[in-house]
Amino acid sequence: MNSPVFKFSQPAELDMTIIIVSFNTREILLRCLGSIKKHTQDISYEVIVVDNASEDGTVDAVVELFPEVEVIANKDNRGFSAANNQGIIASKGRKIALLNPDTLLTENSFKKINDFLEKHPDFSILGAGIVDENNQPCPIRLWEDRPQDAALKILGKYNPANELKRMGPKLAREAKVISGCCFVITRDLVETIGMMDENYFLYNEEDDLCRRARKKGKRICFYPETSVQHLLGQSTHQDRHRKKVIVEAYQSNLYFYSKYYSWGWNIILRVLYKAVFLAGLVTSALRHLLGTASADDSLSLKVRLLLMPRRKVGTN
Repeated sequence: MNSPVFKFSQPAELDMTIIIVSFNTREILLRCLGSIKKHTQDISYEVIVVDNASEDGTVDAVVELFPEVEVIANKDNRGFSAANNQGIIASKGRKIALLNPDTLLTENSFKKINDFLEKHPDFSILGAGIVDENNQPCPIRLWEDRPQDAALKILGKYNPANELKRMGPKLAREAKVISGCCFVITRDLVETIGMMDENYFLYNEEDDLCRRARKKGKRICFYPETSVQHLLGQSTHQDRHRKKVIVEAYQSNLYFYSKYYSWGWNIILRVLYKAVFLAGLVTSALRHLLGTASADDSLSLKVRLLLMPRRKVGTN
């Protein structure tokens, strides 16, 4: 089920709204905000931070150091999609950038993006290029994931490094989907297809939005003529919350498969998952018996994954 169509209560007043969802990422978020303030010029913009109940003083730090930033402080962790939707509802920009907190701007990227979209109004979604800490290009998938790709990922046989070759030349062009840490949508797209599907707590939400946009005839652009630096998963790789990330990623994947893949592939992928979880449970149990278990050998987590039912399409 798609998100219901949304209508903004007031017209846009700014060129760009930058939305950042945070969860226990105070230091990297502050670096991100500093880079936005330093490099974003010659456009009208606002920054909205939606904090998902961080426990590290994120909200107080942002309020103190960046008083111009609007902060929405949730009392619990609502997930990535729901938090972004809160920011979208509050936004005043004609374009809306969903930016990860573990990113840094190194140039006036949002000015370039805004100018490109002004010249090419036929594009409703844009993804910027991504580079790592050494300014080397990171892979971005520009095509729809096939069920076969999902199977390889479940089995640990999918190599994302191959995506760099498949991406081809680093030129602005149309893509079927776009993912990444800097995802820009237009205000009118939201009013055409609705907001993010909140059944995705974490992962797959951008792919879902792109597929829904294309069904409505909207176009998607890969725009590597500007890049943001990505610190590669520091917002999700938190030891205290690793189990929740794993569970939510699994649920998100099953929900996505249910929406877009055939019933046959759904059965195959669920069986593969169960086989991998069962093998992992046996391996972890042996390590516990031998006294060599690590933090990744949680028996309770593996049992939970093995027995967990999939989330039905259309439920929250």
